[in-house]
Amino acid sequence: MTFTRSGDRLTVTAVEGLCFAGKSTLVRAVAELTGAVIAPEYTDLAPLPAWPPTDEDAVSAALQQFEHLEALRTTKAKTQLRHRAANDRPDRSDRSDRSDRSDRMVLLDRSPLTLIAHEYGMQALGVPADPTGAAHRYTHAALAGTILTPDRYVYVSVPDDVTAARRAARGPVADHLDHPAVRARISAVCSTWLDLLPPDQVLRLDGTMPVPTLAAATARFLSADTRRSRPIPPWTHLTDAITKQAQPVPS
Repeated sequence: MTFTRSGDRLTVTAVEGLCFAGKSTLVRAVAELTGAVIAPEYTDLAPLPAWPPTDEDAVSAALQQFEHLEALRTTKAKTQLRHRAANDRPDRSDRSDRSDRSDRMVLLDRSPLTLIAHEYGMQALGVPADPTGAAHRYTHAALAGTILTPDRYVYVSVPDDVTAARRAARGPVADHLDHPAVRARISAVCSTWLDLLPPDQVLRLDGTMPVPTLAAATARFLSADTRRSRPIPPWTHLTDAITKQAQPVPS
């Protein structure tokens, strides 16, 4: 597979979706195909905060913990990129299927979009949550350069019967993450966000397709030249859009 070059800037792609959608499997397959660096999912780095949060302070502490994990992922990814650049990737001449810009590509297995959508999901359960605070926190961190900001989003979805089969095969996640009301709210929030973005910077995938097919489609998406695309808006635009949706229609 041949890739076009899109300049020397770092490109960051977030792979998103509900639990059991196949995000991590896809990330690994795409990284193998393109040579991109992986920023692993949060639970691969640390245990999740205690749930449910007891009050607003506990919510703030959890958001701070995830910000720390985002910063950690950013540091690790940039370190890998520097090491690759320093070593000049001698193996690349033997891997014609890999992108010629793989030293500048990062795949995020989930992103702050997950963390903000999770806060909305917790509201659906009636526990303390702060989606607006989350959006502001991660927007400020992105502007400060301490966390990575995705240039593009890949969203993977599967029907409920596939989710159930994968849950049975792999084992359950935490109950509050798998609650139908939470899943529905997170899905709606992510859909609102994706609809705010430039169409050429969003790829929606049917996660029931074979992994090689999904990986090839994602690799083609990553190879596209987006230098002329409009910038991704800050995550505060998401909470603003949801607030507007919730406002009553004037009679």
